[in-house]
Amino acid sequence: MRAILIFTLYFCFQLDLAAQGTIMVLHVAGQAQYLPHYGAKPIPLAPGDELEIKGKIRCKGSSTVRLIYDGVPISVSGTKMRDLSEIVRTASQQSQMTFTGRFFSFLNESVKEGVTDEKLKKHHRRYMNKSSGGIKGFASPDVTIKALLVATGKLPQANVIFKWRSIKGDGPYVFSIMNQNQKTVAQLLLKDTAVTLDLDQLYITLDEEYTWSVTRGEKDRSAQIPFEVCPAQDLNTEKELSHDSGFVKANQDEQQMMIAYQLEEDHSFYAAQKIYQRLLEKSPDNAIYKRIYASFLARRDMLPEAEKLISNKQ
Repeated sequence: MRAILIFTLYFCFQLDLAAQGTIMVLHVAGQAQYLPHYGAKPIPLAPGDELEIKGKIRCKGSSTVRLIYDGVPISVSGTKMRDLSEIVRTASQQSQMTFTGRFFSFLNESVKEGVTDEKLKKHHRRYMNKSSGGIKGFASPDVTIKALLVATGKLPQANVIFKWRSIKGDGPYVFSIMNQNQKTVAQLLLKDTAVTLDLDQLYITLDEEYTWSVTRGEKDRSAQIPFEVCPAQDLNTEKELSHDSGFVKANQDEQQMMIAYQLEEDHSFYAAQKIYQRLLEKSPDNAIYKRIYASFLARRDMLPEAEKLISNKQ
């Protein structure tokens, strides 16, 4: 009976592998090859490649490959040709819902959602429904100026760029920051659709909620976007993650993605964006970085910027 049960579980797992279909390459250190089937010509691996589970993989010399399968991170090394199905089966059995497991599930989703414009649009719509809940007037038909949602949540005690979409009309945009009692903390008249403010220089109490908004004339206005100032949020997050074994074992770029993920979970969207920007500036052709950054921008109501990123439009 036990042998039958084991065989049944094994057979079900194989069916599940077949249903899942592909495994994603996160990054490659050195050189590695993929063989889709016996007798096929070896294919060099690069970040963003999607591999069929039925194929084989081999690293050259001391090279390593980092893979993601259904939210499970997998490290591969060694010059021996190995079956991907066996690698996946072993890793899945060892996977647990630790911080590392949650991160790779998130990464897996973000990479898939950032593949095409259509997927990004669906991703954007789904998250806008979630984001609107904590923003006063977000879905109101009276809101004619769209404020972008990177500068919301927890902001650094430093220079912050506030942005909104342009609209037709004359006269200046009026940018305002209000406290919880709806008293004005700062107000500026602007021609442009962005303003940079050093929040450390404003009369703002740390960890207290404020809102920013934009108006133009008598009719045009944005929603009231909530935020609070939390200094050194990114450093505190990195310090907390330094106690996680999965974080410690990850390479430097992977750690940065983990920090960005946790910052977004903590509503530190502005700091998370800075990390995605730095990763992409460092490796502008990295498909993984493009897709996760595009997915992030879509969640922050910046769909046009996200679409340009994955389509390489200027």
